[in-house]
Amino acid sequence: MNKLSLALASYLILFLAAAATAATTRCTFEIVVKTDGRRNAGTDARVSLQVRAARGPTLTVANLESWGQMAAGHDYFEKGNLDRFRGAGDCMPSEPCNMVLTSDGSGNKPGWYVSYVMVTQLGQGRLPSMTHRWAVDQWLAIDEAPHMLTAERRGCGIGAAAP
Repeated sequence: MNKLSLALASYLILFLAAAATAATTRCTFEIVVKTDGRRNAGTDARVSLQVRAARGPTLTVANLESWGQMAAGHDYFEKGNLDRFRGAGDCMPSEPCNMVLTSDGSGNKPGWYVSYVMVTQLGQGRLPSMTHRWAVDQWLAIDEAPHMLTAERRGCGIGAAAP
């Protein structure tokens, strides 16, 4: 076996080991959501998030506020906020790269303008920490264009370094 074949075989073994670890291990996820500073950008609606890698498990957070890391009494998803969340889910074998952010459209102020979402899977065992940031830059509202309560962003294969 030549050096190139040996190197490729070694890489494949490490990749498969990492994928096997991801399939059986729980990881900690840190999530950052930036609400825009424009007028009426904040919301009181319930927000959910789904994130997945190119393959493997999907991280689903039915009520993002339940993972909140801000001080007691903090009002999440308000104009200009940079909100932080943390929780556990099944490890992903590669960078989280597809995201679905949903507002249930409830509450006193249901419309919400989201600037971006950033998700980091913290390293666990042989899996390194991995981060992806999605520019959202849209209203999640039925009375503002694009008149949708969901924003879906795909980014597998397109690395997005954290700022």
